[in-house]
Amino acid sequence: PAVAAAAAAAKVAAAGKLAAAGGAAASVAAGIKTLSKERPAAHKSGRRPKMVVLGTGWGSVTFLQGLSEDIAKYYDITVVSPRNFFLYTPLLPASTMGSIEERSIVTPIRRVTKDKADFLEAKCEHIDVKNKVVKCTRAGTPDNSADIDYDHFPEESVPRKMSFDIEYDVLIYGIGAQTNDFNTPGVQEHAFFFKELTDARKVRDKVTDLFERASLPNATEQQKERWLSFVVIGGGPTGVEVAADLADFLSGDAKELYPKLMKYVNVKLINTGDYLLSTYDRGISEKCIEVFADKGVEVLPNYRVTEITKKEVKMRKKSGEEMTLPYGCIVWAAGIKQNELTSQLKSALLELNDGVSDGNMAVLKTPANGIITDDWLQVRGSGGSLFALGDAARVRHERTLPYAEQLFKAADLDNSGDLTLTELRDLFQGASDEFPQLEEYGQYLSAVVDEESNPRVNAIAKVFGEALERERQAWKKAKALVSQRA
Repeated sequence: PAVAAAAAAAKVAAAGKLAAAGGAAASVAAGIKTLSKERPAAHKSGRRPKMVVLGTGWGSVTFLQGLSEDIAKYYDITVVSPRNFFLYTPLLPASTMGSIEERSIVTPIRRVTKDKADFLEAKCEHIDVKNKVVKCTRAGTPDNSADIDYDHFPEESVPRKMSFDIEYDVLIYGIGAQTNDFNTPGVQEHAFFFKELTDARKVRDKVTDLFERASLPNATEQQKERWLSFVVIGGGPTGVEVAADLADFLSGDAKELYPKLMKYVNVKLINTGDYLLSTYDRGISEKCIEVFADKGVEVLPNYRVTEITKKEVKMRKKSGEEMTLPYGCIVWAAGIKQNELTSQLKSALLELNDGVSDGNMAVLKTPANGIITDDWLQVRGSGGSLFALGDAARVRHERTLPYAEQLFKAADLDNSGDLTLTELRDLFQGASDEFPQLEEYGQYLSAVVDEESNPRVNAIAKVFGEALERERQAWKKAKALVSQRA
């Protein structure tokens, strides 16, 4: 289906950005390999350095895959995560109604860690950055032996809850992010989140339950209309693809299995912005709306959800116009926020650096939806012992503002005082090695500017390679000191 394909492409592109997390994670692993070439067979302390990897998402798994078995043997590696598999999230929406089998989008994490690390299915609740210890927990034996639906990772203290500590020399922090409900009343109680495999299962079970309930002879017309009203909140890749997959199910299997109920079915997609998939090409958004219209999915732009009750979702438009919709199933895919553990870790790093380094304090206090790292994913103020990956991290690239004038002069080879689109394209492409944040702009301009590239790209790259060489050399010296200390 066109919408699913477009949204899947957007999700894969987003996954590509994560691999910016992924690629950088592999770079960390490659860096360890490079620094290990001259290492002795064993650590001078007589023990292997302890490395703890938190999480089994994109960043952590890419790091583990990039770490060779030979190098992994130098470390005592332990992977900790409440999820014992890697989930290919771009295809998660497609598994909601069975378009793709769940087994096709998961990989057991023990296959990834084989001959490299130990895996512990547990949840990290606290990180002591001063003493380099992580505290982990997991529920013990349930009251009933046949109970498999018990909370495996309870936050509160419960009987037989298991707790243990793990010391580390190096911590790879890749626990991801959590769904952001924006403190909207009723979201936690009445909406389905969409981030994990269990979320997709819950939505599928709910949809099936609603159709079977509406099939009963004593179901009223009003009940059928409400029960078979499906609402998806969020116009990003996840929300769009969930709505698309649901629309395919309704026009396919549901139409065949429940033909008498189809006149009651409706799907609505609520988006706070003007366009779906707003971070991608406008043509994709327009095509999504076109296909959704053909499939009977109503898109409601510029609406912000203010409350979700047991039977209705309340919304308000930017103009102040309010609307109330009945629903049977509502999926919340409106965005993410930093994990609670990330907030705790930030506070611990601030406490560790208080009165020690004003520079570290300034960076750590910078507002960001994650832990701020340098280009090599190293966390400032951790003494070289902490790396953050994926959604848990926010990479802080070299700022372009201090070099704005130099960038302009390098691109303006004819000294005209302004830049053409071609010159701007060559500028972004040529400087993207030193300023990775310019790469996407360069790719965009490459698609819209017809003129072929010229030697200007190499000229700009040379200028900024020289301009930042001293900073690069300084970083290499600092990294060498960190390596020696480790």
